[in-house]
Amino acid sequence: MKVEITHKDKILFPKDKITKGDLIAYYGRVSQRMLPLIKDRPVSMERYPDGIGKKGFIQKQVSSYFPKWIKTKSVGRKEGTPIQMLVCNTKDTLLYVANQACITPHIWQSTLEDLKKPTRMVFDLDPPGKNFAEVIAAAKDLRDILEGDYRLKAFVMTTGSKGLHVVVPIRKGPTFEEVRAFAKEVGSILAEELPSKYTLNPRKTSRRGKIFIDYMRNGYAQTAVAPYAVRALPGAPIATPLAWKELTSRLTAQSYTLKNCGKRLSKGDPWTGFKLAARK
Repeated sequence: MKVEITHKDKILFPKDKITKGDLIAYYGRVSQRMLPLIKDRPVSMERYPDGIGKKGFIQKQVSSYFPKWIKTKSVGRKEGTPIQMLVCNTKDTLLYVANQACITPHIWQSTLEDLKKPTRMVFDLDPPGKNFAEVIAAAKDLRDILEGDYRLKAFVMTTGSKGLHVVVPIRKGPTFEEVRAFAKEVGSILAEELPSKYTLNPRKTSRRGKIFIDYMRNGYAQTAVAPYAVRALPGAPIATPLAWKELTSRLTAQSYTLKNCGKRLSKGDPWTGFKLAARK
C-alpha cells in the first residue's frame, strides 16, 4: 500500500461516531466492486476535513500536494485554463482521497477516451414528498420504456440521499447534446402519458406532487454520485447499486449505510456486466 493513513480516529460523522478510519476501511472493502464503475472518469471530490458537522466543499482540481502516482487528467473548461482532475483507477487512489476526508466522489458520464462523448446516461428521480414508492414506480416506468421501446439495458441505484438513479450504459459515439436530447425524449414520453405524476419542468412550483425526471446530468462536466459512494449525511448512507427485484416497499434512498452494508456487499454484484450491456 502506498497510502499513509493519518488521524484515523478523527470523527467525520458526529452523531454516528463514524471515524475517518471507518470510512477508509469501507472504501477498501468496496473497492473491487466500485472501481470498474468509476474507472477513467474525472472525479470531483466532496470533502469534509472537519466532519459533516462543519461546512464541506467540492474540489475539482487536485491539490498540489497530491503525490505524483495519483492519476490526473487535464480537463478543459468553458472559461479559464484547464484544470487537473482526479482519475480514480486504483484502490490506493481511493484510499488516499478518503484519507483526505473525501466522503463522496462524484463522476463524469464520459471517460478519458473521449470526454465529449458519454458512456453513461443518467436519470435522477427524487420523491415530491415522503412517499418513496412513487420514486420506485417512476424508475420502473423508465425501465419499461428504455428496455421495452429502445432495447437499452437499465440499471438502478439508490442515491443515498433522497431518490434513485436509473443509469444506462451506452457505447461511445453520440455527443452529450444527442444523449441529453434522447434522455429528454424518454422523460417526455412519461410526462405526456402521466402528466399528473411526472414533469420535466425543473421549477419547484411546477413540480408540486409530481416527480421531476431530471435528465440534465447528461452534459459535459456534469457529475453524478459514484456508485457505492458514502454520502455526507447523518447515518452515512451509501449510494447503492441494486437489482430491480430489490425495489420493494421497504426500500428507501438511505436503506444502506456504512454500518449495515456488510451483509449487502456479501451478496452477488447486481451490476455485473454493466459495461458489456452498453448499446448505441
